[in-house]
Amino acid sequence: MERLTGRDAYGDIVANEEMQIIASRGTTYDDLHNIINHLAEKLCEYEDLEEQGRLPKLPCKVGDDVYYILGIPNKTPCAIDKCKFELSDINKIGKTLFLTREEAKAAMNKVKGKDNKDIERD
Repeated sequence: MERLTGRDAYGDIVANEEMQIIASRGTTYDDLHNIINHLAEKLCEYEDLEEQGRLPKLPCKVGDDVYYILGIPNKTPCAIDKCKFELSDINKIGKTLFLTREEAKAAMNKVKGKDNKDIERD
């Protein structure tokens, strides 16, 4: 989908180049109508996806570091390792993949039966 907006250096919403060109040439009623229609279509598309459950809100960006327990707690020595988040990992977050090293350590200690008060913080 083509972006209709962006954010400037101050975080304010700005129209894309096409919208700015239309607005700068002296907007007519028809131009304004077309802009509003275009924006409404885009919004409708997002709302349809959201209603259908096809617009996920990811816990992090694809490619971000996530952490997992390397080894089998209570059976082998364990360590916390990291990998890159992929879309296929979405259902593993909070179970076998964690957003922070601390979350992974807490999960490892919970499985080992340790109190999480002693978790070292990086």
